[in-house]
Amino acid sequence: MSKNTNNENHSPDSESDFRFFKSSSLQGLVSPKLSAKALERLEEPDSLLEDVELEKDSRSTTAGVIELDGSKYFLKRYNNKNFSRKLKNSLRQTHPFKVLKHSQMLSASGVFTPEVYAALNYRRGLLLQSSYLLCGFLGTATTAGKAIERLTGEKSFETFSDKICELLIKIHDSGILHGDVKTSNVIIKPESGDNYVLGLLDLDGSHCYSEALPAKKRSYDLARLISSYFLTCKHKSLAVKNLDELCECFAAKYCAMSGMELSMDRLVRRTKYLSSRVRKK
Repeated sequence: MSKNTNNENHSPDSESDFRFFKSSSLQGLVSPKLSAKALERLEEPDSLLEDVELEKDSRSTTAGVIELDGSKYFLKRYNNKNFSRKLKNSLRQTHPFKVLKHSQMLSASGVFTPEVYAALNYRRGLLLQSSYLLCGFLGTATTAGKAIERLTGEKSFETFSDKICELLIKIHDSGILHGDVKTSNVIIKPESGDNYVLGLLDLDGSHCYSEALPAKKRSYDLARLISSYFLTCKHKSLAVKNLDELCECFAAKYCAMSGMELSMDRLVRRTKYLSSRVRKK
């Protein structure tokens, strides 16, 4: 296994500590932190997923917590169910390599996100069959969606809204658009006492730009957060402000912290649309 020789849908310049990995069926980049024993088991990722209780199993992705050489990891497979999707994804950067790059950009910006340990593609000839992302296990961390009761109430809401606005401003100023800031993608990592820090999961829809984001793109992430917070509270039958009040509250904090003006009309329209749409299964 040699270092930095892979060009599999990916520019290795910013991932100089990763190494090229190739087996009979897989090719990609792996972290030197993975042991030889872990890499050997990783050569058959589908069998690893068959042996665990899956956390997600849909047309597009299959994922679960696995164990490699005594340590837990989160393994996600990106499924290509038909020929057109296989062909389309064969011609562009696959999700695991995109997530690897963006996770390192988030970490460099001071935002907590699970560490990526491997980004792998499985091809038959030049045609992509599936891709795999191996990340660190969250452990004691949870998500805002699972801990939503802790984030309601006047004082708890003020703390959460301050923290999430600070986080979004940090990534937006760094030119990063997350693309899907729903409560299930916001990590709550406990610290001492009742204190906690926030991080981000699921970078599949993220985009990185060469400069700080304009107001319109910032509103997209903020609207996704507000609509998800509102719907999560409703689903749990928790008291929550109406959408106009939530938009005003989050926007006021975001603008005060960032010094940037956001269009309230655009934010409210986008938030109401996201709150009312029916997602495809």
